Amino acid sequence: MSTQLSPGQKLGHYLEQKKPVLKRIAPEGTDVDRIVSLAMFEAAKNERLLSCSPQSVYMALAKACQLNLVAGGVLHRAHLVPIWNSRKKTHDAELWIDYTGLMELVRRSGEIANFVARVVHEGEDFEHYFDLEDGEVLRHKPSYDGAVGEPKLAYAVCFFKDGQRQVEVMRKDQIEKIRDASRSGGSGPWKTHTEEMWRKTVIRRICKYLPLTAEAKTVLEHDTSADITGKDQELFIPKPVLDDLQQEEDAERVMNMDAIDVEAETVTPAPKKRKKTKSKAEQVLGGNGVNSADDDFVVE
Repeated sequence: MSTQLSPGQKLGHYLEQKKPVLKRIAPEGTDVDRIVSLAMFEAAKNERLLSCSPQSVYMALAKACQLNLVAGGVLHRAHLVPIWNSRKKTHDAELWIDYTGLMELVRRSGEIANFVARVVHEGEDFEHYFDLEDGEVLRHKPSYDGAVGEPKLAYAVCFFKDGQRQVEVMRKDQIEKIRDASRSGGSGPWKTHTEEMWRKTVIRRICKYLPLTAEAKTVLEHDTSADITGKDQELFIPKPVLDDLQQEEDAERVMNMDAIDVEAETVTPAPKKRKKTKSKAEQVLGGNGVNSADDDFVVE
């Protein structure tokens, strides 16, 4: 008697088969086994993620492996997020890069000495201004006593190895405007990890002024597209993965083809119904004629 596999077991079996492709697209030194294992660990805690199509999980992990970003675990740099697909009427898994993942990618340029991003709350001392003699000044004194106030600002500071620095500050209304434009502004990370999304938003803004690798630029384009529009995601999926999915789809189509009966089936046409019509006399008399067995019939 065969034992039916659970959704988690089915997904694990599917991803195990895809590891050779994932290892082929991953940079040298990427621990693909760890990335897949941590993703499965996160899926086991999220029923919606388990309900996503295995193909969408595969594509999301392909991006994580290509960028060498761990999606899940304590030192995560990204997350697999189930997003509702209204066309398919189901959830699809997508890779959402955390603010720590964006910071790590920025550091890979080799020109960054340090990078910080923080949220300022109501009641905390904060000032940001520009002085002709002192240059740009930013002072923040976080409050660690008592209840933390509501977030009101977010800022990011990038320190370059040559001693220069870049500062970006965003107000609450600016951040909320971006949140409202997001596909999941009222749910997902914006709701469950609000301050992390505030940090991520200001990091995106400051990245416009930073030296980025081609890889980091692609990631930012993908991240913005995934958050705001959700369109053209296939542009960011490695070609070997797209080819693999196409082969999988072709194989499934062949397996599902109905058997064709070579012998032509003889179909006996159904007898045509005859409809009784009024005789000419009845038509002239306005339907008051006497019915008889000799009434006219027509074949339709």
